[in-house]
Amino acid sequence: MDVNQFGKTSKLSITVQNRQSADGHPRTIVSDCFFTAPFKVMKPFPRADGGLMIYQQTASAGVMAGDRQEFNFLVEDSACLEIVSQSFDKIFKMDDGKAARTIHAEVAHNGILIYAPLPCIPFGGSNFSSYTKIRLADSSAKLLYEDCICCGRKGHGELFAYKEYHNSIEIERQGKLIYRENTLFTGSDCGSFPENELFMKNNVMYGDYSHLGQLLIFGYGIPADDISFHLGLPDKFLYTPDTMPAEEPSHPLLAGVTTTESNDIIVRVLADSAEEIQNFFTPVKKHLAELH
Repeated sequence: MDVNQFGKTSKLSITVQNRQSADGHPRTIVSDCFFTAPFKVMKPFPRADGGLMIYQQTASAGVMAGDRQEFNFLVEDSACLEIVSQSFDKIFKMDDGKAARTIHAEVAHNGILIYAPLPCIPFGGSNFSSYTKIRLADSSAKLLYEDCICCGRKGHGELFAYKEYHNSIEIERQGKLIYRENTLFTGSDCGSFPENELFMKNNVMYGDYSHLGQLLIFGYGIPADDISFHLGLPDKFLYTPDTMPAEEPSHPLLAGVTTTESNDIIVRVLADSAEEIQNFFTPVKKHLAELH
């Protein structure tokens, strides 16, 4: 197994809890924070709802072969933590080996975790896997998880040129598994396997699109129709060319809203750029912020 330049697993751990401020209003504070190279965090920014927004930073140019990363987030009772990143997550070419990341998070009663890093760019020849496990204490614990993966460096002509991109997510509530996804994309490895690129461009996969985004909305207790309305999808589950207003671009994004068995909501979207996906999700994120 390759070893990264730091010679060990790089870690970032953050715990937040709720405290009463001097004026009697609840506010979230950081009760514990630990990180190793290349990670660091900025001074937290207060949110209007009393929560905290923390920028996750890295001193590295991106994810390299042999990197092992571990994130741990704990949101205690009635606390609110928003995790964002300073830049797009670049996953560099790997001649040998691969990189891996694990994310563990726990959200206590009435806690809120918003995990919204900037999009991921797997360069041609990269090999990356990510495993995320989130435990929600009960139905009052809320999770907003945003994820976006690019096809590669589109401006450089890299379309699905990575070796492999693997992303696994599991979410539990009160110890019961309520959501699991296991995404495994195999790319062309810089053109060595052109049939893989052709498959990714097939209509059952990305079609004519190049970017995939998703928004997981757990514990908010709102109907899918409400989310569809704020996404501009009041009558249709899908944004398709024949249902778009005439003033919209000729190649509109394609989106769908799904309600899980646990009455949580999954939004997925295909688009031509990461910016399109970020802008598409913004109205929903603002709406959810107003609810709490």
